[in-house]
Amino acid sequence: MRIDAFAAEEKKLDSLLVYGEGFIFGVKEPPGWTADTSNAANVHANILFYKPGESFQTAKALIFVRVNKKSDEYLEKDLEWDMEQYKKRYPNVQFKDIPVFHPKYKTYSKLFYIKETFYEYVTYINPGAGKPVTLSAAMNLQRNEASKEVLAAYQQVIQTLVVLKP
Repeated sequence: MRIDAFAAEEKKLDSLLVYGEGFIFGVKEPPGWTADTSNAANVHANILFYKPGESFQTAKALIFVRVNKKSDEYLEKDLEWDMEQYKKRYPNVQFKDIPVFHPKYKTYSKLFYIKETFYEYVTYINPGAGKPVTLSAAMNLQRNEASKEVLAAYQQVIQTLVVLKP
């Protein structure tokens, strides 16, 4: 019995806890990636992920997650607003649906890109009507669209997000 309890507790420890003023969330570090909270504020995020040997400034693929104060339940409108802003800033930007989801939370996702220039994967995550926060995840790449491996890492980050507080 004690072994099972220990194994269950050990299993729970495979997630990282990210916390700040008024929030705590959990997320798993994708295999082969490094988590970084110390530089996250530099890109207005709470946690970053990139490949070992890179930094948040040199990463070929940079995944970041941020907690946002919730104003309403309509995150699809927030995504549409972001798309409009990108269109104003980058008239040639294109958008594409991306196959990311969360097992319990609603997600709204798009790929924003200008071919061979930049690829930004954007996902808004709504942990539910009872939570006063939302999460947003993004992944930035330059020149090339994400490989299956890199997209899988992004998907894992999103799938493992859990809001613990508030």
